[in-house]
Amino acid sequence: MRYDEELDRWYVELDGRNYGLHCGECFEIYIGAQPIPCRIEMDSHWYLIIEDISFDLRRSSTYLVNV
Repeated sequence: MRYDEELDRWYVELDGRNYGLHCGECFEIYIGAQPIPCRIEMDSHWYLIIEDISFDLRRSSTYLVNV
């Protein structure tokens, strides 16, 4: 999962195509080798909800996810 500055949106690449993520979409993010279920949301910035706890996303980072 990467951030697109122009679109102000996080996206994933599947089969050579980019798919923008939308508020409320659920997927798994990897913390080390462990997949953790989460949901992406947008307020004044994008963040993840994991078990009712919110985590800010770093725009300069790339995240391994399973959609």
